[in-house]
Amino acid sequence: MMDTPRALFVDDEGMVLNSLRRGLRQQCRDWELKLCTSPQEALRLLADFDPWVVISDKRMPEMNGIDFLRTVSQKSPESIRVLLTGDTSVEGALDMADVAHVLIAKPFELKSFVRILQRVKCIRALPISKALRHQLGTIEHIPVEPRLYQKLLECLKSNRSDTRDMAGIINQSPYILAKLLQLANSAFLGFARPVWTTHEAIARIGIELTKNLVFCFGVFENSGINDSHLRDQLSSEAMDVALLCRELCVSSGCDRREIDDAFLVGLMHNIGKLISTTTRMQSNSDGSDIFPLIEDVAGAYMLAMWEFDSAFVNAILYQSIPERAEQKTLLCCRLYVAKIVNYSRKLKISALDYESGLNFPLLQSQGLLHEVVSWITHVEKQTIRDNK
Repeated sequence: MMDTPRALFVDDEGMVLNSLRRGLRQQCRDWELKLCTSPQEALRLLADFDPWVVISDKRMPEMNGIDFLRTVSQKSPESIRVLLTGDTSVEGALDMADVAHVLIAKPFELKSFVRILQRVKCIRALPISKALRHQLGTIEHIPVEPRLYQKLLECLKSNRSDTRDMAGIINQSPYILAKLLQLANSAFLGFARPVWTTHEAIARIGIELTKNLVFCFGVFENSGINDSHLRDQLSSEAMDVALLCRELCVSSGCDRREIDDAFLVGLMHNIGKLISTTTRMQSNSDGSDIFPLIEDVAGAYMLAMWEFDSAFVNAILYQSIPERAEQKTLLCCRLYVAKIVNYSRKLKISALDYESGLNFPLLQSQGLLHEVVSWITHVEKQTIRDNK
């Protein structure tokens, strides 16, 4: 019997709850909804109702929404926690990120709740063990969509915005600026003349890649990792794999959308390590190898939380075991290949050697074997020439 999706709403304003009830019953008929006018009433329902998602207003007289969701995180850690708030400041977002997976700004529209419920269903569909889902729900510092990225989107929505406006926003973060210049001057892109200004870097790599880079490294910057060496190591690995994903797509004659998607999934591939390295997580399985790795599950969990397309979520989830994916995609397979090549470089072996672990039958079944072997051969020959 399929588990019925369940949502618990808490707001001291009864009119708001009644309005939500009417709207969601029309658009989300498969959901069982419970609506409470006080946090204490909601806490009494929590154990028996076992909600998939708990949505609470921040300002309530009996108990504020932050304290309420903090209690929910202890009593029902598997529930996704959503906070409704009128505080959209950076400081406020960081404070609330410790208890809420998702923030919804007030005033809000019904479609915001519909999207949240759809997102929660996607998250529940991930192959995550109950124990690991419990652990993911108790993470103390939840990575949120970077504020700098939100500012960039607001800037792009303005008809008068240009790359200089974007540059002004990016210049607020020396860390992200350094990563942007690193990419713009990368030998992978084939430009002979270096660029040293943010404006020139954006013009060189394009707005879409700039947005993706700001998102990814904004997450790294605000990850809560105190070890700057580890953070830099993970972000450098993300950049290396992203560039390899891009190069493989260019070599294969992919269109611009495929190239951009591959670069983005490469940038995001180790986001889960931000969580698994700062949180003591136990196995996602019973010891067999049919389940995705913990860091891959954590990464897919976060991408689903941030409303990434399912193709990205599944690529991150199965990046280490693409043969286990129910729906095998070129995006996932190319990410897998890029990771193998990057790993082989560190070991100073060929990615075509047996020791690399490259799954030739998988690539053959997806029609990728010839292009991958040709590309790896070219890349490794180029590396040898560059090192002479």
